[in-house]
Amino acid sequence: MESEEGSDSVDTKGQHFVIDAFQCQADILNQEDVLKEFLIKAVEDLGMEILSTYFHSFSPQGVTGVIVLSTSHLSIHTWPEHGYAALDLYTCGDQKLWPVLRELLLKLEAKRASVHEIVRGHDIVHRPSSMKELDILLDTLVKEKSDIRVKNDIGNGWDRAYLKATLKGNHNILYNGSSPFQELLLIETMDIRLYLNQELQFSSLDERYYHEALVFPAMELAASPKRVLVLGGGDGLAVREILKYPNVEHVDLVDIDPKMVQLAKTHPALLVQNERSFLDEKVTVHIEDAKGYISGQLEPYDVIIIDFPDPSDSIISSLYTKELFSKVALLLAEDGVLVCQSNSPEEAPRLFWSIGKTIEAAGFYTRGYKILVPSFGVWGFHLATKKELSEEIPEISVPHEALPKNMTHLFNFSPTILSERQHAIVNEVSNLRLHKVYEEEIQK
Repeated sequence: MESEEGSDSVDTKGQHFVIDAFQCQADILNQEDVLKEFLIKAVEDLGMEILSTYFHSFSPQGVTGVIVLSTSHLSIHTWPEHGYAALDLYTCGDQKLWPVLRELLLKLEAKRASVHEIVRGHDIVHRPSSMKELDILLDTLVKEKSDIRVKNDIGNGWDRAYLKATLKGNHNILYNGSSPFQELLLIETMDIRLYLNQELQFSSLDERYYHEALVFPAMELAASPKRVLVLGGGDGLAVREILKYPNVEHVDLVDIDPKMVQLAKTHPALLVQNERSFLDEKVTVHIEDAKGYISGQLEPYDVIIIDFPDPSDSIISSLYTKELFSKVALLLAEDGVLVCQSNSPEEAPRLFWSIGKTIEAAGFYTRGYKILVPSFGVWGFHLATKKELSEEIPEISVPHEALPKNMTHLFNFSPTILSERQHAIVNEVSNLRLHKVYEEEIQK
């Protein structure tokens, strides 16, 4: 293994992926030169040093091959008659391996894969779990086009128009399905886009602006963010950012849709994007209605992140009520921090301030802020605490890609947006009005 120059020892921490690839293209699995090219390309993409290679074709079929690396090895063994390939990659490097492995599986045209990620190293005895397992969903590895018709009775007009334009251009449908709660569509163009009920949830080009803004201010303001609760966020992207904080000990994520969570746990494109956050040993996923979960007897949380869909109808509007936020307050530690996504303060200022006012009605101190997300425009959030919020916003203390280290400017609003605050309403169970505000501002 490689060591640092001048160092007497080498870090034993390693990453080990053992992969069973099923229903692969038989012809590909029987071509030694092609497989050798695929594996060498994977190693080069990872920036690893090749020490030696050996590949051998069997008669009448099958190939075995190994690439010896300075950081360990990558190997393959194929059974073309069964459409099956066994791959093994071990390295003591710290590269992000899964994006390259995903591309390798795509080249093999695998329709399903079983992946075991094994934590290796001398400190393994101190880890509560040393292996993670996942099964990639059937047919999600093969890129294909599909005839999808955009419906006019769901989603907002802007997202429908954008989706129609996307479907007319070059694209691949990575997943198209539905659950009892929503329609799910995952599309690949020059980016990866997730649509729920024809409303864009994220673009891989700029989703970090949203998720870093959702997570970082609350995590930095919290006195000691060890326990974190996420309501919504079934794509795993918010959890990805939470796990950057080394003092986090436990994350509970609550999402009502098992199909969305399953996609986030198993689809190669989403695994790349969320960095396998749901497979982390610190994370527990609860497939449950948020109202039911917060009504239980739970230990207090240091940070609570609410990432519900926009209140486009009365059902979702019922998630943004004074009563719900009051229950959430009971779960928040005295010095804890709550954050809630609050739509656009530019496109829907009354909706934005109404969410803040409803949180305040539940006994919180609040402070709004915003970020420009190119796919959505200016997007807003509300911080909430049981004690008066400090005017000083701490700098980001963990790795970040989209936000600047100093987040102070996120909390500045124009006089025009601030003037709309006087028109805000309080949303209550006995008088649900937030979805009507949404309709007035978003659909206008």
